[in-house]
Amino acid sequence: MRTLLIVSGGDSPGINAALYRFALLADQWGDQVIGAVGGVAGAVEGHLTDIRPELLAPFAGSGGTYLSTSREPTLNDPHNRMKLSEIISRQRVDNIVLFGGDGSLRHIPPILRDMGIDCIGIPTTIDNDVPGTDETIGFDSACNAAHRVIDGLLATGRALPGRIFSVETLGGSTGFLALEIAYTAGAHAVLVPEYEYDLDWLADRLSQAADQYKLALLVLSEGAAASRILVEDMQRQHNLRIRDTRLGHGQRGVSPSHRDRTLAFQMAEIAFAGLHDRVQVGTTLVQNGEIQLCEDLVTRFPSRQPDLLRYQQINGLV
Repeated sequence: MRTLLIVSGGDSPGINAALYRFALLADQWGDQVIGAVGGVAGAVEGHLTDIRPELLAPFAGSGGTYLSTSREPTLNDPHNRMKLSEIISRQRVDNIVLFGGDGSLRHIPPILRDMGIDCIGIPTTIDNDVPGTDETIGFDSACNAAHRVIDGLLATGRALPGRIFSVETLGGSTGFLALEIAYTAGAHAVLVPEYEYDLDWLADRLSQAADQYKLALLVLSEGAAASRILVEDMQRQHNLRIRDTRLGHGQRGVSPSHRDRTLAFQMAEIAFAGLHDRVQVGTTLVQNGEIQLCEDLVTRFPSRQPDLLRYQQINGLV
């Protein structure tokens, strides 16, 4: 079996672990693995490299991705689809493993299926927003990265009481990451893109928390409405002094947690076995705590929404 590995979209902790595990299995079974340098766009241009476990081993525990990625909608162009077909034929590729988030797994596998190319997708995104799966590779690591920062903020908050802290997480246009971090950090308020909020209510909520608990913590997603000017608005309109921390892309580039390494290894194993079983299209998913191969596209599942009840509970709305 000769497999092409492609990383598409944003990087996430654990991708390198999955690449390494797949390469190791292929080596043990006498299979061949090549990788696309630069995502789908790189594959279309023939930018391929040999993948061997000894090359990947030093990177298995690091963040980022050994295979650089891209976000261009390359396969929307029929000419590029034809070029990829020629590359697949010339390189004698039997199948593809695609690592990506919601956008990549929604749009690329259906095109590959229509092109007659076998493909299994592995959900890799810190946003945790891929339909059909309860968990994606990288989500746990990004949560842990946030907690290391928040724990430091709360420690200094207890040392000098009365302060208000805001922490902006990554997450793009989804709020799963911010909501989970807010819940496990004991935040007094959380803002996510999916649900509206009122600035006066938020200022009052944080002021009351600071008075009652001697500190207040707000966690907000980067995609929440007016996230970039929110703190300044509260400081100007409500005379609140807020210590603002934005985690930025360092949250995404951390080393994978034990949980994400486990997910990466198991999903790589499931994808490898599926391809050996001649699965033509599939996605590795976590459902009810079990990791499994769904022999279908993620488009068969409805879009996910952050838990509304948890959002309301954190914000004291219920």
